Order: sequence, then structure tokens, then C-alpha cells
Amino acid sequence: NPEKEYIPVAPAAHYTMGGIKTDTWGQTSLTNLYACGECTSTGVHRANRLASNSLLEGLVFGNRITQKIKENKSLFSQKIDEEINISYNIPRGNIQGFDPKQIKKELQKLMWNKVGIIRNSSDLKKTLQKISEWKFVLKSELKTAKDFELANLIILADLITNSALQREESRGAHYREDFPDRDDVNWKKHINLVVGE
Repeated sequence: NPEKEYIPVAPAAHYTMGGIKTDTWGQTSLTNLYACGECTSTGVHRANRLASNSLLEGLVFGNRITQKIKENKSLFSQKIDEEINISYNIPRGNIQGFDPKQIKKELQKLMWNKVGIIRNSSDLKKTLQKISEWKFVLKSELKTAKDFELANLIILADLITNSALQREESRGAHYREDFPDRDDVNWKKHINLVVGE
């Protein structure tokens, strides 16, 4: 009964600001590979996406990508003469004794508690230390979708935590209790991180 009892309220992640870097036409750094929607970092939302704007972003960028593809008729005239087989089950060393389900659970709890709503240098550094302990997963033989999901989550957690540690200010949805003020002089910019080559 809401008149007599508190209504339980908790923060929840419902959108990720950031992702694959694209230009204003959805073009990624790989020629003819486009991306739009929640997987992208278009820069249009700045530091805090307003409710429902992701739908508009998907609509606008989806339309722009369609226009670009229609303009580039050479994409449709290319004949693919060879089949490419990609194996994700590349032996990388078989590290026994880790439970992907348990690591994922611990990683989620760590990110929620230390990199969630209120952040600080000490917690972010401890988080990076723990993430480093799990990086052996990236060198393991990945066999299942769950293994790949865990590897991707570890990479993503590392990128998010490093970005949060690097940004010594508070802006939009990013709040650092050790740097509670916005710093336009030093931080009115994006942080772009690259994984691999």
C-alpha cells in the first residue's frame, strides 16, 4: 500500500552512453561498416542522454546510413569470389578451473558497487586491480557464447573504469565524489579508447 509503505526505488542501467565511434553518417573506422543505435558513440547526446532520444537517434542514423549505402552503388556490384571461414575457437592456452558464471556475477557486483553512480579514485583503482586479475580469461580458450560474453564484459569494464578514472571531474551521468565540479577548461571533450589494432 503506497499510502502506508515506501515504494522500493533503485537506480538501474538502461542505456550506455558511448560505444563504437562513428561519424555523423554512421560510418565506423572500417570502410563500408556502419553502426547505429545503442552500440554507437555518435556524440549527439553529450554527457547525458535524455529519455526517448535513443529512439530518435536510431531513426535518424538508420536513415542516414541507408542514404549512404544507396549512394554507394559499388557495394552492390562487388562479387564475392571466396568464402571466408572464421574460427573463434582458436587455442590460446587452456586455463582450467575458472567459472565464467561466478566471475560474471562478481564483475557485475564490483561494477555496480565501485563504478556505479558515485565514483572515486580509490574505488576505481581497486576495480582496475580486480579486473586485471580476471584478464587471464582473455588468454583462455573461449568455447561458448558465455565465455565470449565474459571476455567482452571484462574488456568493457576495463574501458569504462579507465575512462572514469581518467576523467577528473563530474559531468552528466559521471559523478566523481573526489572531483564533484564540472571542469570545462580541461574536460569539455570525449575520451576515445581503442582496443587492439
